[in-house]
Amino acid sequence: MTPVKRKRRDEIKIAIGPFRSLDDYKTCMEIQREVWKCDDIDVVPITMLVAAVRQGGIALGAFNSLGEMIGFCWSIVGWEEHETLQHSHMLAVRAAYRNFDVGFRMKLAQRKEALRQKLSTITWTFDPMQPMNAYFNLGKLGAWSGSYIENFYGETTSLLHRGLPTDRLLVRWELKQASVEDRIESGPPRRDARKELKKYPLVNTLHDLAPGMPASSPVKLHLTADQLLFEVPYNLPDIKARNLGVALEWQGKMRQVFRNYFKKGYRATDFWVAEEEGHLRTFYFLEKRESHHK
Repeated sequence: MTPVKRKRRDEIKIAIGPFRSLDDYKTCMEIQREVWKCDDIDVVPITMLVAAVRQGGIALGAFNSLGEMIGFCWSIVGWEEHETLQHSHMLAVRAAYRNFDVGFRMKLAQRKEALRQKLSTITWTFDPMQPMNAYFNLGKLGAWSGSYIENFYGETTSLLHRGLPTDRLLVRWELKQASVEDRIESGPPRRDARKELKKYPLVNTLHDLAPGMPASSPVKLHLTADQLLFEVPYNLPDIKARNLGVALEWQGKMRQVFRNYFKKGYRATDFWVAEEEGHLRTFYFLEKRESHHK
């Protein structure tokens, strides 16, 4: 039997564009249920989606070669510190189409549309307990955060949220920043963990409670260097599934670190993924505000 050849990313033909009809809004609701595994009370309905887009929000779909919607992103017009912006509330991709940069391409299309509206900022929230989301938002897109919000959404019916408070980092994507354009064009740089760890103070260290179950040392809350590294396990979602108590401890560390250093003027400006001796290490990169974008 001839093995099935898996398509490379550049062979997956995806078109990004506005919702085409009310049927696309209906599909958007179906994808919400599929991705977040939530009850209808937590699904944004067609009426709200349509009204938000009518008033300047952005709804974009990702469509496969058959014209089927396989992902979407949706943002609403927001107002923050005397600035009109887009607040991106949802981005989702069907499971079969993940790892093909569909989400990245939708964010680029969303950026293009916001710039067309003469807006220069998009904000959104994400769960800091999801390292790959941190890598996507901070590492690939070049967004940054200086705001940690505890239990932002309260309790939801989503299987992805159960067991932990819905803590979130609120990020800003400054669309015209040279650093954002460079990161989009060049991608995240490769990191050598051993070299990088010699350059920046560590907020914490990791130790294994069991195989694949790292815990954190007490965090250092009085560091004053311009740049700091906060290490988190790359497999935090797996830790949550295996041991909710350890996951809650990690969320507590996040609350300590982000609230403390954000209050002192630091921002989370990057997320590093580095390989060391055959295993992955992942870090939030914190910078003092005055050194950001130097």
